[in-house]
Amino acid sequence: MKVEGPPAPRHSHARDGTLQGATSRAQSGAASVRPRRRPPPAAVVAGVALGLGVVVQLLPLLLFPTVLSQDGPAHVAGAWVLLNVGDDDGTGAVLAEHYRIDLTPVPNMLTTLLLAGLLPLAGPDGAERLLVAGLVLGLVGATARVVHALDRRAWWLAAAALPLAGSNLVAYGFYNFVLGVIGALLVLAVVLRRRDRWPVAAAAGLAGLLVLTWSAHLLPWAFAAGSTLTLAGVRAAAAVRGGQPVAAAVGRHALPVLLAVPPSAALTARYLATGEGPPAEGEVVPSTQRLQELVTGLRPFVTGWGDERLPALLTVVVLAVLAVAALRRARPEDPGPGPERLGLGLLLVGATAAYWLTPDRLGADFGFLAARLAWFPPLLVVLWVATRAPGPRVGAAATMVLVAAASAAAVARLPAQSAAADEVAELLALADRIPPGSTIAVLQYDRSVVWPATGSPDPLRHESSRLAVRAGGVDVGHYEAVHDYFQVRFAGPSHLRERLDTDPLLGGLERVPPAVDLAAVRGDLDAVVVLGLDRADAGVRRHDRTRAVTAELSAHYTEVATSPTGLGVLWRAGAAPGHTAGGGSAAAPTG
Repeated sequence: MKVEGPPAPRHSHARDGTLQGATSRAQSGAASVRPRRRPPPAAVVAGVALGLGVVVQLLPLLLFPTVLSQDGPAHVAGAWVLLNVGDDDGTGAVLAEHYRIDLTPVPNMLTTLLLAGLLPLAGPDGAERLLVAGLVLGLVGATARVVHALDRRAWWLAAAALPLAGSNLVAYGFYNFVLGVIGALLVLAVVLRRRDRWPVAAAAGLAGLLVLTWSAHLLPWAFAAGSTLTLAGVRAAAAVRGGQPVAAAVGRHALPVLLAVPPSAALTARYLATGEGPPAEGEVVPSTQRLQELVTGLRPFVTGWGDERLPALLTVVVLAVLAVAALRRARPEDPGPGPERLGLGLLLVGATAAYWLTPDRLGADFGFLAARLAWFPPLLVVLWVATRAPGPRVGAAATMVLVAAASAAAVARLPAQSAAADEVAELLALADRIPPGSTIAVLQYDRSVVWPATGSPDPLRHESSRLAVRAGGVDVGHYEAVHDYFQVRFAGPSHLRERLDTDPLLGGLERVPPAVDLAAVRGDLDAVVVLGLDRADAGVRRHDRTRAVTAELSAHYTEVATSPTGLGVLWRAGAAPGHTAGGGSAAAPTG
């Protein structure tokens, strides 16, 4: 006899499904709360080392009262004038009398705009400190971003940006150029990430980044635009070789880039049409010395403010070893970017050739070209390495060596920076003795003690601008105000600088001894600071230009203050002929 079991409950399938779904959700929830995999020890070591390296590069901003660079004070003064010209006080009136503002777009304005935004928040010195800290973090962050676009495991290569963060051009205060390099790296990051398709938003973002890079500096923009077009062309050619129709390959890889470049290219054409661009002349001189400086790290890493040669050479050796290792064949499971690798190789060869062949200067306004171009070969080597980066252990070891090299250079510069900070404080101590609304000239008769030779930055060179900001006056030697590619310029045609400076190119005030005619500005120049005359060599003290200055000061100015150690002496207009405030004679020294 067949025994039947109890009837199956209704909706048993639905109930089972519900139970199964609940079980699945419970398992999914359990999986979601599982702890994430810990990063491998090598990645932790690399991350800690990179963080410590950034802190070391920021140390000078924490240890010294002001940022120590050659051109930095002039940039701060430009933003300060932009904000205060025309104010309802004596300072605003004298700024309006001596300056004019021109906010026409030029590829050298981003620093001024950023400082103008930071000044109300942090004051002049704090604004510059925040800007330079942003440059350090920006270089490291942008490098991390662009190598991540090639291989997310290669983030540790951001350590290669640390030697640049405290290098020669940063010490010069070329903030616009550094901002432009950061922009160029971000442009490359966008381009390298877009291997398959270009949404409209991505192409628009690329166009905006190119314009932002252009607003900082023309050379990084040219690098960014050229790199973008090169990578687009290489990708389109690879797609055609892979069997894709030409029109489809161009539309997929090249057309979005071709549409993103024109806005900034149009700005460039407009700028060059004004006559403010580089002239056509310029002698091409291939130089083996330049290549030696590149392969030894002298360019771009060494400032000359300390024993930096060995750390610079160590940085170059690490990058060279990593680059050679990247020549290995790709493993089947990790082919890496194909067309990008070729494109980056072409860019590396082109950037090195440009560094080798480009003149140091094109006209009066386009200098330091080789020093600027020296930044791009190391950065492209880093990107080349990222196309076939080594494993995490090798990466951690390389990170530690790169951080150690950059940190050693930064620490080696600290004694010189400390000495420079003392000199800067000497000059700025005179600010309280200068009435607001004064016109001020600083005549420098001896270079800073940290200035080793021609080609290295002098932290005292443009500190006159910081002195004027603190005193609330006009720096007659304001470096920015004599160039058409800055936003604050002296109101001409016969402004005080033109009348004071005996050099037709307005470079006489920065010579040692200064080539100036104090008598030509008699009655219009309120204060003169004589800097370093007592420690200048005998030839400088006995020079005819020095004698003429001291004679004019003795006859028409009064010595009113001396800095704590006597480095700077402040003279103010109006004096009994031949007498100083202390009753002594101010005749020219005989040395």
